[in-house]
Amino acid sequence: MDSLVTNPTSARERAFLRACIHARNPLPDWKRLAQHASPINCMGLSFPNRLGIAAGFDRSGILGRNAGNLGFGAIELGSWTQENWPNHLPARRPEVLLDTRLGVRLAATAPESPEQETGQLVHLLERAWLTADYLTIAPGWLQQPVPFRQLHANLIRLRDAQQALERKTRKFCPVVYKLRVKPGNEDVCNLVPYLACQGVDGILISFDFGKPVNYAQFSQWRDPDLQASTCRTIEACRRHIKGTSALLTNGGVLSRQNYLDRLHAGADLVQLHNALVFEGPDIGWKLSQ
Repeated sequence: MDSLVTNPTSARERAFLRACIHARNPLPDWKRLAQHASPINCMGLSFPNRLGIAAGFDRSGILGRNAGNLGFGAIELGSWTQENWPNHLPARRPEVLLDTRLGVRLAATAPESPEQETGQLVHLLERAWLTADYLTIAPGWLQQPVPFRQLHANLIRLRDAQQALERKTRKFCPVVYKLRVKPGNEDVCNLVPYLACQGVDGILISFDFGKPVNYAQFSQWRDPDLQASTCRTIEACRRHIKGTSALLTNGGVLSRQNYLDRLHAGADLVQLHNALVFEGPDIGWKLSQ
């Protein structure tokens, strides 16, 4: 088994180990809560609820779809690169409380140009296509000072690759574009209408103070003004989405109220990561019940 599980050396690794243990042995109360889940359709997929685990918590898929036993309707694995691709994904347990959707976050490795990064991402999309229910990418050139013509050409290349894979495999696999946002900064909203007009399946607004995240940094999110600012950004992004693109968000979700506020602001799906580390493996059921 992955060394992350057999030799936990940090709070994050210990939290992941606890989550895996609880997923193997879900509590009776969790089974009752699962019966009251409210499925939704998003990006052409059916999700058992609107709550997911963000990429970075389960890098190689050890928890995987078993996250349904922790109350999560989706889990995003990775990031996966060409160099750290998992050898295999563990099988789903026979009894899973929620039919969790499996996402995979893909990342290029040290690209020298936007075109090289796009080429790597196209290859990774091809490699992960049959594994995942949906895929997430964060092209660096989306948030770098790249000429618009170059940015647009690379986005069209990715969109064409996705459509070619759909025709070849006859499988629909949504692709989500991730935008990293420093809390309080709404500049990201400038990209949202462009991506939505291009017909991307989903846009992920990821609020991030930077790495590594410790408890003190995590606790900053208890500030009501910061939470309100985050919701205003989501509201602004939602106003800019005129098409069918889904709006996803992560970063700073500590409580059920935070979760509900993000949904009320216009998010279709809400992900968390650090709350699993600092609040415990039952956080999914606490938020989604």
